[in-house]
Amino acid sequence: MAKKILSKELAKQEPEELLRLLDELSRRFPVARMYLNMEFGLEAESIVEKYRKALQKEYFPTRGRGRARISRSDKILKEFGMISAFSEDLLEMNWFQVELAIRYHLHYMYEYEPFMKGLLRNWKTTVQLARETGSLPDYLKKLETIFPGEFRTYYLHRLLKDIADELPQAKVE
Repeated sequence: MAKKILSKELAKQEPEELLRLLDELSRRFPVARMYLNMEFGLEAESIVEKYRKALQKEYFPTRGRGRARISRSDKILKEFGMISAFSEDLLEMNWFQVELAIRYHLHYMYEYEPFMKGLLRNWKTTVQLARETGSLPDYLKKLETIFPGEFRTYYLHRLLKDIADELPQAKVE
């Protein structure tokens, strides 16, 4: 059903019917329930924490070495994007993933090509989201705190800075 047709059908419905439909959707689809919880601020912190833990486990589990599968991270971010009601939450989750990937790279000197491409792609997404919310200078400062002094001349730092510098208002020191 096309979006316009669906909107017209929903507009025809009585408020009681719309409430019943929302209740039914939230019972049948966990993603819809989580989205509504995020929208209304109910259990939002626990939902965000669940996804943060899933990302943390992918890179730095409590035991052993993380797998750092960028496909798994992307899946977690995509699912969170479906339930995220606010762009700030989505931005913060994207930044968290990028931060974990950078720390993983620096800790293990991990340079597997799909991992690096995914890291750069996710950083680009984070920069775009930060630009849209007007918080890009804050995230560029956070980027600088991740890289210790000797790593600021490292090629990954330059690549990440170059991606951010492609945007006119991104130049912040």
